[in-house]
Amino acid sequence: MFHQWRAAVRSLARRPALTIAVVVTLALGIGANSAIFSAVDAVLLKPLPFPDGDRLVAVYESNLARRQATQLVAPGRLEEWNRSNRTFVALAAHYFENMTDTTGPLPERVEAMRISPRFFSVLRVSAALGRTPTPQEELFGGPSVIVVSDAFWRNRLHGDPSAIGRKLILGGANRTVIGVMPPSFRYPYATTEVWVPAQSPAMLMEARRARFYKAVGRLKEGVTIEQSQEDLTRVQAALGEQFPETDKGWGAAVVALKEEQIGGVRRTLWLLLGAVALVLLAACGNVACLLLADSARRERDIAIRFAIGADRVRVVAELLREGALLALAGTGVGLLLAAWGMSAMRAAATQLPRAADIHVDARLVAFTMAIGSITTLVFALAPALRAARKDPADALSRGGRAEASGHHALQRVLVAAQVALAIVLLVGAGLLVRSFTRLQQVSPGLDPDHVLTFRMSAQWSEQLDAVVQRQARTIRRLELIPGVASAALSQVVPAATDYPPSEFHIIGRDPAEKTFAHTRSVSAGYFRTLRIPILQGETCRDDPAAPAFSKALVTRAFTDRFFANDDPRGHALIFQNLPPGQTVEIVGVVGDVRERGLLSSAEPVIYMCGYSPYWPDPIFLVRTDAAHPASVTAIRAALREIEPRRAVYAVSPLAERLRDSVAQPRLNTLLLTLFAAVALLLAAMGLYGVLSQLVAGRRREIGLRMALGEPPARILRSVVMQAAAVTVAGIASGLAGAFAAARLMASLVFEIPPVDPLTFAAAPAVLAAVALATAFVPARRAALVNPVEALRE
Repeated sequence: MFHQWRAAVRSLARRPALTIAVVVTLALGIGANSAIFSAVDAVLLKPLPFPDGDRLVAVYESNLARRQATQLVAPGRLEEWNRSNRTFVALAAHYFENMTDTTGPLPERVEAMRISPRFFSVLRVSAALGRTPTPQEELFGGPSVIVVSDAFWRNRLHGDPSAIGRKLILGGANRTVIGVMPPSFRYPYATTEVWVPAQSPAMLMEARRARFYKAVGRLKEGVTIEQSQEDLTRVQAALGEQFPETDKGWGAAVVALKEEQIGGVRRTLWLLLGAVALVLLAACGNVACLLLADSARRERDIAIRFAIGADRVRVVAELLREGALLALAGTGVGLLLAAWGMSAMRAAATQLPRAADIHVDARLVAFTMAIGSITTLVFALAPALRAARKDPADALSRGGRAEASGHHALQRVLVAAQVALAIVLLVGAGLLVRSFTRLQQVSPGLDPDHVLTFRMSAQWSEQLDAVVQRQARTIRRLELIPGVASAALSQVVPAATDYPPSEFHIIGRDPAEKTFAHTRSVSAGYFRTLRIPILQGETCRDDPAAPAFSKALVTRAFTDRFFANDDPRGHALIFQNLPPGQTVEIVGVVGDVRERGLLSSAEPVIYMCGYSPYWPDPIFLVRTDAAHPASVTAIRAALREIEPRRAVYAVSPLAERLRDSVAQPRLNTLLLTLFAAVALLLAAMGLYGVLSQLVAGRRREIGLRMALGEPPARILRSVVMQAAAVTVAGIASGLAGAFAAARLMASLVFEIPPVDPLTFAAAPAVLAAVALATAFVPARRAALVNPVEALRE
């Protein structure tokens, strides 16, 4: 048995070009499909990693005056929903807080998640080591405890089982470690390190405008999402009657937790899976073409063996072994490509939900292996099957002369199909490339160059006055560093964060009119640091003693929408989330900024002036001198002088953060372009193989025509025209599929029409040029045939 497999290896080694081409083609198809399907499976198909995860839902407050405008939930309102609902087992919530671990000699930043009562019971997860908080530990005044992640336990606590009961100084308080979660628990984020009971005081529970909880609920058995939303809407309507100033006009929005996590990437992943499926089809078609071409060359050899009495079963077994070796080698290389591709995707798709769960999926590997193996084995048997159907004497007498006519039809169809698949992928890739190019040309409305961003650890429990003084002190110290031109702070990352709009009222207008705009709290140097132009009025003043948010600047888009025929300066605004009676005066107008990200148009924005006492953990912005910039080391050293117990983290250039905000479109463009390039290569390989076999099979005919006086140019033209016929047929059918695919991509393109004329003209032109270049080599070989040698052969 061993010598038979060794003979198969020797046979393939004598045909290295075929062997390498088939193995590489199978590897590309299997590897790409395995990588992309693993992402689809991990993100879209697998259920949430919680018991009965399909009954978990995300819950929001919703302003009924503005459809789809959702807000987070106030802690007190969450408890009222828990008491009055009829459809939930329970509701819980969480919010993010950066804490500083000062247990050791140097402060270290910790990603903490503050959790409400019932958090772990709603998710139905238990600690792998120790336990989760008790009801007493979840209430205000209860013991200070924390639950840590498996990664935190291994990295910070050295995987010590006796770490349970250890005290850590987090956020300035001694907290006891009571549990370690299992490695699979990474909710709500993969980077969450500790879970800390929120222990909200009575004052916060009564603050009905303080919406900052992200709520999650578990539905009762048999309850639908629609029923739960009707139930919470009923509860909220009753609260609106009881608390008209804060709750009237508000409802509830309920969405499946899985859908809330993955809804934004669903269409993209299905698109990539469809694209990679086309690559697999093209790969199988290419393997079929290569083996059919090889079978035509081997048919006479097999006919000779049949003529001298070879056992047909033995010949078929030999061909099967060769096909199996090709399939095995292609699959092995494909799995290596898949593993590399999945690692690259986990690293690149940082914004993809559940990206850490992407791994080799045995089901898909088996499926793609089956497709590739069946294709390889079926077409590896082609010479034996064809020879078995014919008289060996007839095959020998033809001597390979008739190979060029009958059985090339299937190969031409396969090549045309590959061309069609390549056109679909080229059009899709072209649309994304054009779209991403437009995206790169979009101005965010600010200048991100030479601007450094970072955060400094802080606690939400800090005193409001202390927060303001600390922020002002930090800005003053930053501006004294040599090489720093200006410094400021912002509530969120500029031009890269999408928050729900806030409701406000313009004093002097109809109180019943519902108006919304995006808001940002910024310090005085924000516009100078980011070089946002002041169009009218004045900028914010740096006065820590002034009341927070008494002044504001608005964008031109805000002025166009709400003050089309009026000057907004001097008008006052009232916000629902500010203390009753507090007004905000508009003092200036600035240029438009795409604050929601480059993919979103510039919408009305209100910049609230002042240091925010309610936001202790802002983004610090430092514009460095272009000629002599301050170093990160100098900034850290300066801040250590005034805040030695705080950690500086998330240090990054603003330009890099803006690039990261479009990481998903960039990844989509890169992957689809790669798939299109592979499909184009496969189509070129298939076309080259068919034409080469055509020329080889018609060598005697070509020699005879040239001996009778036909010029080489006409021979060359005839071969090129056959290539053109196959290419045109493939392009025509491919464009029909491309039109359908373009309509499905309408939501993925940016500032270009889905049926973009330039893209639909460029894709066929590129493929036609590649086909012409591919056809030229065998066509030139045909034109250079020596008629004397061809006739003698």
